[in-house]
Amino acid sequence: MSSQATEAGKFGPLPATKNRMKTRLLELFACRMCWKIAAAVFALILAVESVILIPSAQRFERNTLDQLTSHAIVAVEPTLAASGYGAQRDLLAGGLARSVGQYGILGVLVVGSRGETLAAAGASEGLERRIAHAAPMGAGGERSADGRALDIAWPSRDGLHVAVRIDSSGVSGEVIAYALRIAGLVALIVAVVTAGTMVVLHRLVLRPVLRLRESSLAAGADPDQADRHLVPGGQADEMGELVAAHNSLLGRVAASKRRDREMAAERARYLSHHEPLTGLPNRAALLEHLEQLRTVEGDSPGSVCVYLVNLQQFRLLNASFGTERCDELLRRFAARLKQASRPGDFVAHLGADRFALARVEAREPAPAELAERLIAATEDGYDVGGAERVSLAVRVGISSAPTDRLDPRALVSEAEFALARVRAEDGARYQFYSPASAEEARTRQSLLRDLEHAVASGELYPVLQPRMALEPDGGARLAGAEVLVRWKHARRGFVSPAEFIPLAETSGLIVPLGERVLADACGLLRGWLDRHGWAPRLAVNLSARQFALPDLEQRLERALGAVRVPAQLLEVEVTESAAMTDVGRTARALASLRSLGVHVSIDDFGTGYSSLAYLRRFAVDAIKIDKSFVDDIGADPNAEAICDAILRLGQSLGCKVVAEGVESEHQVAFLRRRRCDEVQGYFFSRPIAAAEFEASYVAARAAA
Repeated sequence: MSSQATEAGKFGPLPATKNRMKTRLLELFACRMCWKIAAAVFALILAVESVILIPSAQRFERNTLDQLTSHAIVAVEPTLAASGYGAQRDLLAGGLARSVGQYGILGVLVVGSRGETLAAAGASEGLERRIAHAAPMGAGGERSADGRALDIAWPSRDGLHVAVRIDSSGVSGEVIAYALRIAGLVALIVAVVTAGTMVVLHRLVLRPVLRLRESSLAAGADPDQADRHLVPGGQADEMGELVAAHNSLLGRVAASKRRDREMAAERARYLSHHEPLTGLPNRAALLEHLEQLRTVEGDSPGSVCVYLVNLQQFRLLNASFGTERCDELLRRFAARLKQASRPGDFVAHLGADRFALARVEAREPAPAELAERLIAATEDGYDVGGAERVSLAVRVGISSAPTDRLDPRALVSEAEFALARVRAEDGARYQFYSPASAEEARTRQSLLRDLEHAVASGELYPVLQPRMALEPDGGARLAGAEVLVRWKHARRGFVSPAEFIPLAETSGLIVPLGERVLADACGLLRGWLDRHGWAPRLAVNLSARQFALPDLEQRLERALGAVRVPAQLLEVEVTESAAMTDVGRTARALASLRSLGVHVSIDDFGTGYSSLAYLRRFAVDAIKIDKSFVDDIGADPNAEAICDAILRLGQSLGCKVVAEGVESEHQVAFLRRRRCDEVQGYFFSRPIAAAEFEASYVAARAAA
């Protein structure tokens, strides 16, 4: 016998056995179904035993009474025999008296054959009634109402009848004690049977059911790993078959979920790497492809070219023909692009109106030839429904890199930069990436960040260029001033407006910049009114973006109202090109501005789409002759003719005409002869700081 077994014998079950037994007991007691079955079995057996117990208790009571009767007969009959069955009455009476108190006898009555009382002893009252119903050997006794006495009677020898009253008060207690003993025994038997039944049911049925339950719940919570929750089988019965079927089902569920997961992952990968509209690979797939080229082709000579293809003004087509038709147009464009590529080229749809083509060139590439072929194959002849056919304006940005120095993201970014360059240049159809242009773009981006900071922090400040009214006598007086903006950079020094104004326009910063200039102009007017009691009219330029704002009137009204400046002291200048973009909307916008009391002028007149038919629809106070025409006065008769025509047009429409860029006395004389209303330029003054303008013009006039 091993030492381990010896230790187990000495000190009881080993800890592992104890823990296993404890686990089984806890499992058993935690089983709600087990308790329900046990309670049902217990109640059923207890009910059956209870039904059996009632007649058993009744039988016990009868047997006990029969024993009392037998004892009484045994006690009385010898006395009768000793007295000669009544022949010796004295002897009979004495013997009966001695029997009272023995065997629970309370009273005795002996009646002769003729019904006479031969002897009586103890509590014998009423026994004569029992003699009338005497039964052989006392059978069929009668108990009193309270159950404390049993009256019996029987016929003896020689015609004698004997009646005995027996104490039966202890019979009920004995019956109860008997019933309790039997009930306790029954309860013990029921408990043992129930426990045994419960253990057997738990082992053969309930424990497998519980395991099936736990397995089902766990598999339901984790269906992807359902086969990790199989139930141990082994029973060669119906429960074993059920467990086997359950395990098989979990295996199929897990396998199905894995297949679904793999299909979903593959579908998700496809969707994440393809554009649903055209079915072509997307940007992520393009970058993966370039990464693979770097891995596979890295040791091979040659280069990788990326062609970024863009459809110009596709949004206008979308607005004109609708989303459904333009989606079909994109699908046809993608098909043509695919046809124009060669085997091995990777064609991708990067979203919206942008596509890409990547190819490996074994020798020095000829990207221009391919770019022209792509443009020729994809631009013309698209049917968008009905008889209407459209052509697309296609632009291509091209970048390339040697296979051994390929950086996928950088290569795509360079192609995007080249595309941005070609889109910014009129007439160009494709463009190559170059480091010099990239450096220029980085410088531009750096300047844009500085401009954003300047607009937010107040680095920009206003300057004023006086506008002079020409008088017939040869003099000139101040008519107002144009508010211009200047920028002194902390590191770069003064930045030219020709550099930062176009940057602000293309980036959208022109709107907050214009708001800043407008607020500065209103602030200057308020200060001059407070200090000098009057102020000249100030003109501010509205960019095309500002002029297109739907709440432009409210913005102007808020700016004027914030410092309580009369609207007639403010003039807004709108470029001719911005005004002619949408003539109807421009007419409504200008009318609403003039309704505020603000003066309106058309700037750069003559450089755009000048038309008397359009101009007469606009509610304007002045038109400004562009500097390019004023510069050529005295040098170009055509320029003089244009200036003369604009002056006559303004006079016929009742508008003031302002000439800007006046720099010579000859120009002033020409304009004075043509009765030009106002002029501005270096001949009279360069743009000057607000403080200098106030001292030279506003304060001087107030003092005069």
